[in-house]
Amino acid sequence: MLRGAFVTSKLDGGDTFNDIAQSNGEDFWKALKGPICSRLYNIHITQFNITKSDYGYIYNENKILGVARLRQVRVKPNSCELHKEFAKRNYTQGCYAAYTTRNEDKDSFGDSSLNIFTSDAWNYASAERTKTSVHSGVVSNYGGGGFVQLFTRNTTTTMDILEELERNSWINRGTRAIFFDVIVYNPNINLFCHVRLLAEYPSSGGAIPSTSIQAVKLIRYTSFMDYFTLTFEIIFTVIAFLQLIECSIEIFKKRLLFLFNLWNSIDLILLILSFLCILFELLNYLSTKKYLGELLKIENDYPNFDELFALKINSDFYLGVTLAITWFKIFKYLNINKTMLLLNKTISSCLNEIFAFTSVFLIIFLAYTQLGWILFGRYLTEWRSFRISIFTLFRMILGDFDLYAMRNIGEIIGPLFLFSYIYFVYFVLLNMFLAIINETYSRIESDPTLETLKIRKFSLNFYPFIPRKKSIDYETNLKTRGYTDDDIRKIVHKYDTNKDGTLDEQEQKTMKHDLAKGQMKIDEKSLFVSIRLNPLTQIDDFDGNQHQSTTLPINDDEELIKSDIPLIVTSNFCENDTIELRLDQDAEYENENTN
Repeated sequence: MLRGAFVTSKLDGGDTFNDIAQSNGEDFWKALKGPICSRLYNIHITQFNITKSDYGYIYNENKILGVARLRQVRVKPNSCELHKEFAKRNYTQGCYAAYTTRNEDKDSFGDSSLNIFTSDAWNYASAERTKTSVHSGVVSNYGGGGFVQLFTRNTTTTMDILEELERNSWINRGTRAIFFDVIVYNPNINLFCHVRLLAEYPSSGGAIPSTSIQAVKLIRYTSFMDYFTLTFEIIFTVIAFLQLIECSIEIFKKRLLFLFNLWNSIDLILLILSFLCILFELLNYLSTKKYLGELLKIENDYPNFDELFALKINSDFYLGVTLAITWFKIFKYLNINKTMLLLNKTISSCLNEIFAFTSVFLIIFLAYTQLGWILFGRYLTEWRSFRISIFTLFRMILGDFDLYAMRNIGEIIGPLFLFSYIYFVYFVLLNMFLAIINETYSRIESDPTLETLKIRKFSLNFYPFIPRKKSIDYETNLKTRGYTDDDIRKIVHKYDTNKDGTLDEQEQKTMKHDLAKGQMKIDEKSLFVSIRLNPLTQIDDFDGNQHQSTTLPINDDEELIKSDIPLIVTSNFCENDTIELRLDQDAEYENENTN
């Protein structure tokens, strides 16, 4: 909404702020006195008898705080050297270099006798005085100081100020950037907004407009949702301190070995970011509480919210990074799923190949970056610097390029550059990367121990936490233990003392007692579990094979493995700690496995 009010709006068919490009400064004054001032002072609606108290509202909802401000950044005259051949022929009246802090002009300029409303606009004000931070523009990074002119709350006076600045050439060859700043507040959505319009005047001539609009919520805890959010912020703070204690204990125990684990390093980074979030939130809250009242009292000056905006923006930045890394940490707990396990194993297994591929990619990519910068930098803006050329090549990977502009530079070299780059990146490098991933994925997927390792471990580790209904449905209970329907019929026949075909409460207690003691047998044949570990090493001899028998401890009659499987035969068959559960119920099945 504010972008439309200041950037794209027109007045009586005139130019917008974006239309000042390629101008010498005259179009800037037209945009400033036209659509921009019309929004600041509601000039376009005065015909409807709007009262004076409504002046200073944008779209009747956004209140302007204080007054708007103009700030100019200049460079010194003769800040660059002319070649001696041009200097001795007096081809130019002076040389004005591109903006740098070293070339910045801080001397007063203009004729003070001609200035009635704008005496301060011709004198330099430092960044400490303006309380403005560095701003990154399209052409350069500009300091917080400059030549400042404030607007007023009166429409006529402001127009007189702008007329005087234009008449006395406030914008001239030494001008490198002009900032228009205004702060507005919308009480309906409780947001403060900083609108900054920037017109850059590069040393090559013309003008480059750009816009920066920042909206932040400085007044916190005014609604139910705000206090609801406060509850989670308190929980977040408590968890951060508990995590700090836990990490401190682990670091004290393991020393530097703590950092050798990837997930420990991620936990440490998250802990640091969490406390940065807490710190910036506290600073933002305390600073807002301290300075906001003073800033809102300002009426005839520009209220500088830069410090409060910076604290809030930094707080949101660290919070976003913290949340992003936290989401990545979920991969640590997804190994119980086969698909996610394959993904994790694939990425971790091909890291060396990916690093090698990245080296090859960077060599080719940087070579084309420098070649494109040299070939097209003097003709096309998207190749005007090495840094911009890097982004241009990344856009070409996504299919965003202008073939006709490159062909106009050279009918052969332009298309040759584009097609050769596409050939190496798309048909060679991209397929090389996919081949690395596919080969590693196929190798990991064919690993026979991968599924057994994770699924079995998940079952054994998490089965006690799975809620199960306690009931007298002994048939369902026995089925969950691994008994077949035939086994259940035999058990019912054995414990059904009254021969009614079902087990009453007392009969079930007897059955559970035998389960707990490991004394229940079916047809005098003990049920047992075979836990296989590694065939490479043998333990002792049992029917021509190497086995070892043991008894499984029982803590709860509802565990996954009960004492009704009293005999555990152990034999090693793999090189890791993977276990496989096998329920043997007869000698024939046992002999098949031992053979």
